[in-house]
Parts: sequence; C-alpha cells; structure tokens
Amino acid sequence: MTRFLVGLIAVLSIAPLSGCGGGPLSTSNPGQPPPHGGSLIHLPDGEGFVEVVKKEAGGAKASVDKEASFYFLKDMTTPLSPAPAAGTITIGKKKVELKADGEALVTPSGPPIFPSGGLDGVLTVEIGGKSRNIPLDVR
Repeated sequence: MTRFLVGLIAVLSIAPLSGCGGGPLSTSNPGQPPPHGGSLIHLPDGEGFVEVVKKEAGGAKASVDKEASFYFLKDMTTPLSPAPAAGTITIGKKKVELKADGEALVTPSGPPIFPSGGLDGVLTVEIGGKSRNIPLDVR
C-alpha cells in the first residue's frame, strides 16, 4: 500500500508538467501576413488593428511621398468600416496631419518625418466616435 501511494504521488506530481501532448510551439508558420506587408498594432479596447507600412526615405533631405501609410483593420485582414478619414501623428512636439488615400491614412509628401529609420510617435484618430491615441514603435 505504501509503495502504491508513493507511486501515485510521484505520477500526480509529474503529470502537470507533461502538458496535453501538444508538443512544443512552432514558429515555422506564424500565420497569414498583414495584407499590405506592414506591422500590426492592436487598437485600444479590442477594436481591431492598425497596419503600419513604412517606406524607406532616400536620405535626410530627399523628398518622400507617403512615407508612412496606416491601414485600419477589423481583424488581421478585413478593413475597418468606416475607417478613420483623418488623423495626426505626433513625434515629440511635432504634429503632422494625415490625409486619406484609398483605404489608408498617409503622411504628406516632403522631407522624411522619421529620419532615424524607426517610426515612433503617437497616432491620433477617431474610431467609433471616440478619439484614440495609439503609441507607435515600429522598427
């Protein structure tokens, strides 16, 4: 009887460590990529995603058209409807107005807004009648 109890305790103490036989997690198939090849950021309150697509500038003084595009998605592939029609991006003390271009909000043409290569700042848009501030940190 003692042997049985010791064996039972040993099995029960190891059982939670074994899992359900699912094996290790695989990263070989991370799922479907975002529709425009950008980076996905979760919107506040589970309202969907914003896909950030950044175009590399030719240099600090070169003019760039649509350096960054912001696509709003209901899930990882379906456009949010209605999508925001306007917005701003704030980088430090600099505020840049975004304009609608097809399904996206885009930065205006001109010198690069993000010369460091990364896309940092706060995206501000109205979604579902509420103003949303979305922190950006895209590399």
